[in-house]
Amino acid sequence: MFEQLLTRPLSEKMDQQAPYDDIVVSTRIRLARNVTHYPFSTRMTEDQANALINETERQLSGLKGFQFGRVDQVDALTRTALVEKHLISPALATHPRTGLFVSEDEQISVMVNEEDHFRIQTLLPGLQLEEAFRVAKQVDRLISERFKIAFDDTLGYLTTCPSNVGTGLRASVMLHLPGLVLTNQIQGYIKHLRQLGFAIRGRYGEGSDASGRMFQLSNQRTLGASEDMLITDYQFAVEALIEAEQAARKGLLEMYQEELEDRLYRSYGILKSARLITAREATERLSDVRLADSLGLAVTLPPNLFHHLLVSLQTGFLQKHFGKQLTSRERDIERATVIREMLTEQTNRDHTQGGFA
Repeated sequence: MFEQLLTRPLSEKMDQQAPYDDIVVSTRIRLARNVTHYPFSTRMTEDQANALINETERQLSGLKGFQFGRVDQVDALTRTALVEKHLISPALATHPRTGLFVSEDEQISVMVNEEDHFRIQTLLPGLQLEEAFRVAKQVDRLISERFKIAFDDTLGYLTTCPSNVGTGLRASVMLHLPGLVLTNQIQGYIKHLRQLGFAIRGRYGEGSDASGRMFQLSNQRTLGASEDMLITDYQFAVEALIEAEQAARKGLLEMYQEELEDRLYRSYGILKSARLITAREATERLSDVRLADSLGLAVTLPPNLFHHLLVSLQTGFLQKHFGKQLTSRERDIERATVIREMLTEQTNRDHTQGGFA
């Protein structure tokens, strides 16, 4: 079942144009839910964990446009690629006795037996908090009709980790912030956002780095406020960060245009010519070229192609694409080939449409 999800780096939904997609790569809403007749994941036995997976498959199977599969029963490479597409969390990829209920358009996924019994997730391109939240609530209602969810009238939804008690809501956006990084402002914003109760981390969440100048911003507060209030406050924080990034990019172009152009064109030249390239260097160079496009320089890397490449060039997805395990050197060779081919295709499209690259 999961092989079908890995035939392409982006679903049709994620390949679409979206609000603020020059800065916001994606929006995710996640709801943590637990079932009353099972203990929390930290106290579940192997039999109980398997029973929950089987019950979930029985209750949710048959819904049109959805599929269910066991994550723990696929190879490590497949799990890695699913993480790289943000369809599952790094935690789910390593936990035993786990499952995934996912829609064919990849907009909706329900992780079973992660930290909580259910992690309901919606994933959309660009900044679409309200729409992602609306879809997540629809899935939440569907699950609540089939399972008795642990809820307290005073505390709200009960979760394995106390930090999720209340709404169980985590909103996050993936942001491309080269302007704030290159102007050395990012650390100040990270500190300020943390003081306001938000978490800002690398591409794959806690413990990951911000390669390619990509950051995840998420709320930390889940208790003592309504879901609508949390979404409103979070939207305000995201929009403020977007405005700061826009100002930083404008300032770079006004004050350091020659230096900036030199840096960006060097990166473009390397990507168009390299025969070996690591994932880290590829994401950094692609970040430069995406910045050049956003500033109107004569380089084309639209947001959807940038996102497409970010997934395609990662270790797991690259090997799944070629259908075999590759050595580190082989991955660097194939990665460089994929980049050259995709940039050449984009250049040809630009020429056909009367543009240039």
